[in-house]
Amino acid sequence: MPLRDLDLAIVDVETTGAASHYHRIIEIAVLKVKKGRLVETFSTLVDPERTISPFVEGLTGITNKELENAPTFSQVKDRIYELLDGSVFVAHNARFDYNFVREEFERAKTNYTAKHLCTVRLSRALFPEYRRHSLDSLMERFDIRCANRHRATGDALVLWKFLQILQDRFSGPDLKKALAGMLKAPALPPHIDEALVKSLPSSPGVYIFLDRDGDPLYVGKSINLRTRVLSHFSSDHDSVKEQSLYRQVADIRTIKTSGELGALLLESHLLKQLSPLHNRRTRVSKRFVVMKRDKRGNEYETIRLERLGTLTASDLPDIVGIFKSMKQAKDFLWRVAGEHALCPRILGLEKGKGTCTYTQVQRCNGACKGMKPPPDYNSRFLTAFAGRGVTPWPFPGPVLIEEQEDTGRAGERFVVDKWCLISWFRFDETGTTRRMFQGDYTFDYDGYKILVDYLIKSRKKAHLHVLTQEELACLQENF
Repeated sequence: MPLRDLDLAIVDVETTGAASHYHRIIEIAVLKVKKGRLVETFSTLVDPERTISPFVEGLTGITNKELENAPTFSQVKDRIYELLDGSVFVAHNARFDYNFVREEFERAKTNYTAKHLCTVRLSRALFPEYRRHSLDSLMERFDIRCANRHRATGDALVLWKFLQILQDRFSGPDLKKALAGMLKAPALPPHIDEALVKSLPSSPGVYIFLDRDGDPLYVGKSINLRTRVLSHFSSDHDSVKEQSLYRQVADIRTIKTSGELGALLLESHLLKQLSPLHNRRTRVSKRFVVMKRDKRGNEYETIRLERLGTLTASDLPDIVGIFKSMKQAKDFLWRVAGEHALCPRILGLEKGKGTCTYTQVQRCNGACKGMKPPPDYNSRFLTAFAGRGVTPWPFPGPVLIEEQEDTGRAGERFVVDKWCLISWFRFDETGTTRRMFQGDYTFDYDGYKILVDYLIKSRKKAHLHVLTQEELACLQENF
């Protein structure tokens, strides 16, 4: 199976963030390769229908203004599908790009699956003597030039040049063996029969992989449950975790929702409730670290870090940051201290007497020894942490968000206030409504990120109604 015998689609995407379940593509490039020749190049900016962060703007050079005038993924999906269809999906860290592309197709109500070839894994297999296999490492190792690094077309062209190098250097059995191992045909797990997979719905919702004792192994969400579940079995299980999950899964349960918002919120809830074995810890953490403003002897502004399991809406105004771990919070504080000439000792990052580490390298002006008056220091402190806290609730009161199914006669309604999910109702074609969830004003950080993305960052118009207290009381009483 030489490379020249394969039809390839070399893909690179730039995105709003790292998590494909709620971030979006902002640029995509596809290089079509047939019989070892590059026959077509396609690239386009993609409107993610939300704003992108200054970090992403700085990394890629892509601006929010450019994206507002770009087509949405739905508007270019047919062209992209035409280029990908029937080809091996090739990318560097292919799972990342493949998951983003597949998820975008799902949102556009299009099924897409393909064999995918990861050039990171291919490099590791063919060059085991090297420790690093990042795109920058490959460019340096093989003297590959890239005019537009961190742009989709530029990075995709680097992969095309890398594949050409492999074809020249490995014409014998080594390359064939590596490719055959990575592109072998998928198979269902040993304890899952085909009838179960065929019965899976093609609707939005959440799926749960269970072991033979009925214990949860993995929770995920999708706009198309059947397609997403099958995608778990279409790879060659290249990690120990994937191999373990493949061997253990004995049953699959699904919970249908009306749309993506419901699927995201339900997945977040079930991850915390079930603590499935194979989900990433960062997505099921029940505790977090909050960063609050404090005063040192009523003079210098500082920070207090607290480990918490729950927050209420009333706690939010004092918070300037929420983190998954103490290390993450302290790393952030060190970075802010360096950028704004703040004192690590006052911030609680260093203990002891004398001047702090940053004073010795002239990055702190001696506030730890009282050499700088509190008003000047506090002014820099306030600038450093301005806008770092929880986004203020943008409505005068609670809101009712409605998400309808394609028929328009059934759907779900969510009551949200101060970023807290208060109630969740489902209604059917007959008008019957039942309560799915009843919460309180406990703040859930993962739910907060989902709702900020949906209500503020998204440029899609949400179907919502601001509730009066009387309307809220009526909902709670009747349902």
